[in-house]
Amino acid sequence: MLEQLQRLQTHIGVLKTRIENAEKENASLLKEKDNSEEQAHSQISHKNSIITQKQDEIESLTDQLSQLQGQFKQLDSDSTALAERYSRLEKSCTDLKNRFQEILAERNELRIAKEKMANEQRHHLQDIKNLKDERERLIQKNEQAKAKVEAIIQRLSILGTEQDHHAQEIQQLAHPSEANEEV
Repeated sequence: MLEQLQRLQTHIGVLKTRIENAEKENASLLKEKDNSEEQAHSQISHKNSIITQKQDEIESLTDQLSQLQGQFKQLDSDSTALAERYSRLEKSCTDLKNRFQEILAERNELRIAKEKMANEQRHHLQDIKNLKDERERLIQKNEQAKAKVEAIIQRLSILGTEQDHHAQEIQQLAHPSEANEEV
């Protein structure tokens, strides 16, 4: 029995050591657990602050996105308005180009008509000049004929009284208006 008691004491001693070791191990595990919890809390706090920071960044980026979307919508409506204005300007430009072509065609027609009229005017001026020259020639011829008739009348008046009667007839023939006045 003594042996058993010794064995039991040895077992008890071993158990005590094991218990002490287990308690030491338990204490160190508790410390590690506390340290781990503290680290976990600090990591969680750190992660929470990072999450908060990221959420703030997300909100800021969301605000920027909404502002940029508003700007995009404004720019899109501006581009649509500009495209419409450009289309109208392009149509106006085409209309002006067509009108300009019409004006050029009218100008060419007027230029041709002007040249034609200028040629006609030159011909008419030439005709007028020719008619004036003819008139001058006829006036000179008429003056020469008058001078000849007057010379004949003077010669006849010189021939005598007998022939004076004939001279009066000739004069009446030459100047019928004077004869009408005497009558």
